[in-house]
Amino acid sequence: MNRGDVVKFKKVIDAGDEELRMVVLEGDGERVLVQTLVGMRLNPTYRYNIQDLEICSAEDSSQLH
Repeated sequence: MNRGDVVKFKKVIDAGDEELRMVVLEGDGERVLVQTLVGMRLNPTYRYNIQDLEICSAEDSSQLH
């Protein structure tokens, strides 16, 4: 995953996560720092393991909030 990639969870655990999209800010090879795209003035950031995320297709990315 590279900076600027739009990603989503591979496996949805919590309700609503299937629609959540995040943009990669930085990574270290095993984990990435992402910013959630939820339409807030300051969108929250989180760190996730790369294996828990997948890059969105162009179709998925066009459905951003």
